[in-house]
Amino acid sequence: MSHEYRDQLDIKNNEKINELLNEMPEFVEYFYDHMVAKGRSTNTILGYMYEINVFLRFVQVIAKKDSVKHLEVTDLEKLRQNNIESYMAKSENGKELSNNAKCRKLSVLRTLYTYYIGNEMITKNPTALTEGPKIKAHDVIKLSDSQVSALLTAIKSQDKMSEHAVKYNERMVSRDLAIMMTLLGTGMRISELVGLNISDIDKTDKTKIYLRIVRKGGDEDKVRVITPVYDAITDYLIKSRPQLVGSSRENALFISTRGTRMSVNAIQKMLEKYCEKAGLPDNISPHKMRATFATKVYSKTKDIYAIKDALHHSTIDTSKHYISDKEARIDEAAEAAGSLFE
Repeated sequence: MSHEYRDQLDIKNNEKINELLNEMPEFVEYFYDHMVAKGRSTNTILGYMYEINVFLRFVQVIAKKDSVKHLEVTDLEKLRQNNIESYMAKSENGKELSNNAKCRKLSVLRTLYTYYIGNEMITKNPTALTEGPKIKAHDVIKLSDSQVSALLTAIKSQDKMSEHAVKYNERMVSRDLAIMMTLLGTGMRISELVGLNISDIDKTDKTKIYLRIVRKGGDEDKVRVITPVYDAITDYLIKSRPQLVGSSRENALFISTRGTRMSVNAIQKMLEKYCEKAGLPDNISPHKMRATFATKVYSKTKDIYAIKDALHHSTIDTSKHYISDKEARIDEAAEAAGSLFE
């Protein structure tokens, strides 16, 4: 199994991380080393570094330092609870933040302060008594069967296109269909799909087909590919990939119009285009394909462990997010009320 995509992503992330570290005081590097030692992914570390960089510019003003580089770790103790609450309330450009965004900011700060206190570099923690906003539980956004059908039809359909557009689009139809069916049929993350290579198609078992993938965190795993999904992938490999690929040495499974591995951003934009064409809501993201897979699996099996293993969750608690039977219970309640009129 190739870690090529993830290795390339790590290189890009580390370049950005190093740029941020160069802008910040030395004590941040100790925290960075701590995260690396704990095995945090470069995506996670980069997210922390972005947030810490913004926070230190906030601290700089309160500590009255000439630059962020001149901050000392003890300057973190100059903040009070009201400062933390003020920082959480708005983004750096003054925009109001959602409750989810506020909670993410507070989580980063708590982790940061806990580290420095644990290493006896500071003694005060203004985040300890700071309460994050309450997060309302939201229903999982997923596609209904009719919405899945509409999405796949939108990909296949070339109505109202010029002859030139149809010829150009033909290269992408089988590719885009294979991508959507793979996401819907396996529940894999978009980053896992982007990282797929042709060599990851595993047909060693004569009765089953698998895709070998690198999971979040770098774990190697494989997912079962059902016949309709494999047929879509095969159709793409025959019809489209040879026309798209720029080099015979390119091993990526899904190829962009530039002849190289497709990016996460390209697939997100592609999905937005087809959702608009299908008349679907504008909040349908690639992750909703994962939610659609999970809720369908549970509706058919009522087995939470099937979700846990298929989605590679570390705990059942994460899987529980997808097993709401709220709609079914509402239907049952409505039908039960029908007895009033018998």
